[in-house]
Amino acid sequence: MAKITKLVLPVAGLGKRLLPLTRRAPKNLIKVCGKPLLEYVLEEAEGSGIKEVVLIINPRHRRAFTEYIKKEGKRFHFKFHLREQETPGGNGHAIVQAYDLLRSAPFIVRFCDDVVMGQKPITTSLVELFRSHRAPIVLLERVQWKLTSRFGVVATRGKASDAPRGVGGKVYQITKIVEKPRPEDAPSNLTIVGGYVLTPHIIGNLKSIAETLPVIADDALPLAVALQMELIMGGKVYGWEFGGRRFDCGTLEKLRATERELKRA
Repeated sequence: MAKITKLVLPVAGLGKRLLPLTRRAPKNLIKVCGKPLLEYVLEEAEGSGIKEVVLIINPRHRRAFTEYIKKEGKRFHFKFHLREQETPGGNGHAIVQAYDLLRSAPFIVRFCDDVVMGQKPITTSLVELFRSHRAPIVLLERVQWKLTSRFGVVATRGKASDAPRGVGGKVYQITKIVEKPRPEDAPSNLTIVGGYVLTPHIIGNLKSIAETLPVIADDALPLAVALQMELIMGGKVYGWEFGGRRFDCGTLEKLRATERELKRA
């Protein structure tokens, strides 16, 4: 299978939970400790073999991201692409907008409002895990059971295995994905957070589903749908419970908490 050379960043969200900050800048260009959220992921991807970065943007933010790339993009060794998501059809729908760029090789998806710190950069670790398993990988975080209703939760098969040396954490074979279950219905307390390795087969599934939808409603096509389809069709999907920390920057309160934690780190 081809090497991973592309990183996809769905950054089309309007960031309503980060008002009033998002009146002045797109959500993923808001700064934490003086650095845009987007930049944490770009820095994470340096040295991991990534050569191209695909930004899935809201059309109203094209100028802001174009200016950022023109001004700051030269600091990174990537070729940048912009694709627009005109309706908020979910993270799976966002990725379909770049189907022409992603249909022939595996790629990484990261969400910039999850700042993730591990033994080594998360993108590098995801690349190494894919080399070992040759199947889709999702980033997992264990949460309190009472919080499972906020996330996609996975069911797993058998015991976890140790991740490759230097990566850290545990690897699970996933058997099922349940979206936002009540704690009493959750198959585990392992939840999907902001990182994936996806294959051409996965984005092919997403495109097929998108073409059958009569209307693209809000969050109509989440990534979990294509991953669940992969499992139903007999494919394998693995989850990596990383050994580091995730900082959620999705609300003003959490953004400020992240800034305080990073300043102390």
